[in-house]
This record gives sequence, structure tokens and C-alpha cells, in this order.
Amino acid sequence: MHPCHPHAPDLATLAQSDQPAGWLAGFVARDYPKGYLLASPGERRDQVFVVKSGRLRVYLAGENRDLSLSFLEAGDVYTTHTPTYVETVTPSVLWCIDTADFARQLAVDPSFTPVMMRVLGRLLRNAVTLIDDLAFREVPARLARFLLGLVDRRGQPHPQGWLIPLELGTEDIASLLGSTRQTVSLLLNQWVRDGILARPGRRQLLVLSRQALADLSAS
Repeated sequence: MHPCHPHAPDLATLAQSDQPAGWLAGFVARDYPKGYLLASPGERRDQVFVVKSGRLRVYLAGENRDLSLSFLEAGDVYTTHTPTYVETVTPSVLWCIDTADFARQLAVDPSFTPVMMRVLGRLLRNAVTLIDDLAFREVPARLARFLLGLVDRRGQPHPQGWLIPLELGTEDIASLLGSTRQTVSLLLNQWVRDGILARPGRRQLLVLSRQALADLSAS
């Protein structure tokens, strides 16, 4: 029997281990190449996984387009038993376990439940935000809200504003916003010219005017 733990695990750290231990007992590490379709609606494969390394995209797909709901990174938890597609964006290593085995593990040690709820809650929040944006906001407002969210979650104070990592490519951001790469790129370039943003590095954005983004997000 696993001991009960008073605190939820730090999966981002735990997932980096080379051997399954603690909450990962029973999980098996599996390597997947870039572009591997891990799950699709109606598929019988039924497993829970924790991302050890890499990045995966969770999305919905129609005949003519697809819509990203979220990107999963190290420490994130997800299940293939959902009506979504899950695809590796980069080569990825996942800790995997059959859902039935995972359910038995939770029955013995329920302390993993808050972690699952936190990650799935974030995915649900992303989906609801996306629906709200698509229904009521134009692309500039969606992009401004996205950047403000990055400031809140990962922003680092800077003498000129807030420095944010831009780990997703322009096409990935566009997919999250229900837009196109060209539109997002044009908006970012325009906001750089307007003095709202700056590009200190290839994978960084400097928010020079948080207020200007807030105004754009409300428009």
C-alpha cells in the first residue's frame, strides 16, 4: 500500500526522474516521435499519462480546420479517454498507465487526485476561454488576453515592463486563438511598431505597456 501524502506532488519535478517512484509507481516511460497521434475521438486506447519531456497538443478537428484547446508540457497529466485529439508537437517521453490500473492506484492513495483536478481544470478553463473569445471577441482582443495571461503566469519584472517567454510558435498561438499564423504575426509586428511590445530575443516578448494590452483585450 502506498503511504498517503499530505501534499500534492510536484509532478514537473517528479516526472523528470528516470525510474517510476511515488505517485508514478506503476507508470511506464514511453518515447514518441514528433507528429505521433496519441489519441483520437472514439479510439479504444484508454490510458492516463504524465508528460516527462516534450510538448503535446490537445485539439478538436473538423473537416476544414482544427482548434487547439491546450498544449501539454512536463508535469502535465491527461487521459486518452476524451473526445479530443492528442498529438506530439516535439519528440516526447510520457509516463503511461492503463486507466483501470490508475483508478486502482487512486483508490489506495487518493492524494494524486488534486493534481489531476488542477490540470484538467486548467484545460477546461482554456476551453471555456476559447469559446468565450470566439463568440464575443475579435482576434486582437484574443491575442491581447493571451499575452496578458502569459504575463500573469510567467512574466518576469523588467525595467521596461514585463518579460515573457514565448515557447509556442506563431502558428501554435494562432491555433489556440482560432486564427491564422499570418494574422497573429501581423498583429505582433504592429504592436512592436506601436511601442506596446518589443522583441529582445527570438523566444521572448517584452510587454512595454500592460495597460495598452488591457485596453486591447477589452475592445
